[in-house]
Amino acid sequence: MSVSRRIARIGGRAAGFLVAVALAAATLTAAALVPWPELRVAPPSLVVQPAESRQQRVCAGPLLTLADDAAAATTASSIGSADLTTGAEPDEAEITETALDAPGNPRADRDGTPVVLSVEPGTVDAGMLAGAQSQSASTETMAGFAAIACAEASAESWLVAGATTLGRTSLVSLGNPTDVAATVDVRVIGETGAVEAGSALGIIVPAGAQRVVSLAGLAPNLTSPVVHVTSTGGMVAAALEQSAVDGLAPAGVEFTGAAAAPASSQVIPGFVVAETGGVDPADDHAEGDGFPAVRMLATGDEPVDVSIGLMPEGGSGAGGSTIEVTLQPGRTTDVPLGVLDAGAYTVRLDADGPIVAAARATTGTPGADPVPGQSDAAASVDLAWTVSTTPLLADAVVAVPDGPSPTLHLANASGESADVEYSIDGQARTVTLEAGSATSVDLEARTTVRLAGVEGVHASVSFAGVGELASFGVQPPGPLDSPIRVFPR
Repeated sequence: MSVSRRIARIGGRAAGFLVAVALAAATLTAAALVPWPELRVAPPSLVVQPAESRQQRVCAGPLLTLADDAAAATTASSIGSADLTTGAEPDEAEITETALDAPGNPRADRDGTPVVLSVEPGTVDAGMLAGAQSQSASTETMAGFAAIACAEASAESWLVAGATTLGRTSLVSLGNPTDVAATVDVRVIGETGAVEAGSALGIIVPAGAQRVVSLAGLAPNLTSPVVHVTSTGGMVAAALEQSAVDGLAPAGVEFTGAAAAPASSQVIPGFVVAETGGVDPADDHAEGDGFPAVRMLATGDEPVDVSIGLMPEGGSGAGGSTIEVTLQPGRTTDVPLGVLDAGAYTVRLDADGPIVAAARATTGTPGADPVPGQSDAAASVDLAWTVSTTPLLADAVVAVPDGPSPTLHLANASGESADVEYSIDGQARTVTLEAGSATSVDLEARTTVRLAGVEGVHASVSFAGVGELASFGVQPPGPLDSPIRVFPR
């Protein structure tokens, strides 16, 4: 075969190969350009609306004191009865009150126990059942005023309050309104980190009962505790009672409910500073609890930078002061809020990681003369914790117990204005909250307030009088009766 014929044959084969490649490329290009038929198979699922359960709220019960009986130094005994106010929307809804067992309180028969409020399924919408309690104390070891809202039981809660240093007593109340026993872990975090306390894990709270745990028995000599409560089986409503004694004089009492869950943004509405004063935020060695401060905990594993904005109520988001602080993970920090004028404030915390927070204030001077009309044992000093809150839903009901100068505080942390309607004794009024602003409404004791148009708004109720100070947050309902999507396996 001649060389020229061989070259021609090879060239023909090469040309054929190139043509085949070109045709394949053209086919792939056309396939890429022409839409292919789609075949998608969605996994079978079903949206299920659970049968609506009975709405419940757990009220913490009377104030307790330790070592009242020398023969039972660890027994928590009540010192009187709490004043309870309840309400629902509609007004005619029947609210059932059921007492929890309090086997640890030897005076339960006299002073009462925690109470569970409940309504039948379908009677009221979610969040439209409320209760709150208050109590004044005036004994040789405890004096002041405490108020707390009745709360839903949950599987997890954060208590940001208390102390176990000299003269400070903190009790954790665990109320189980369910029909099954709850296994509860009480984890304490302080200024030096998490506290190892094996006895605080696996606490059994029987169905329909209350257990009380002394924080000093788990974590003595803590200045800034935060308590993380989790439960399995039954769910519990957790609260923390703090009382103080300076020298031989009682120096205040407070009942504090759960703060908002960890988040990078927290709002503390209605933080009341009863008297002008305070400590510079740069003072790292400020001791005691006689000055306005905010307690924080970074719940993650990394340091967190926090910007603390303090805005006087009635002002706009552009005003107020700002404090910058870095939190170490797993360690609590109390930050003084500076020298403040008497009044109400909104505290906003913006962080680059999840935190929990609450603010503390006091009124009166330890060791001062007794308040006129009170017993010789009563001191004219009290303390209060104002917790961070979760934004409300569109509507809410707030119960207002007996107490001095009750005030509803509303803070709009969103970027849009809100027209809030509030109804007291059937009389409706409307207030406009501009974006980033806050306001307050004077209330009457032992009443119920209905709120509408409050979606995204934060709220709290405060009480302030001579030698009396208290606050509780208004929290939205949990999602227990929300629809869920079920995917069969």
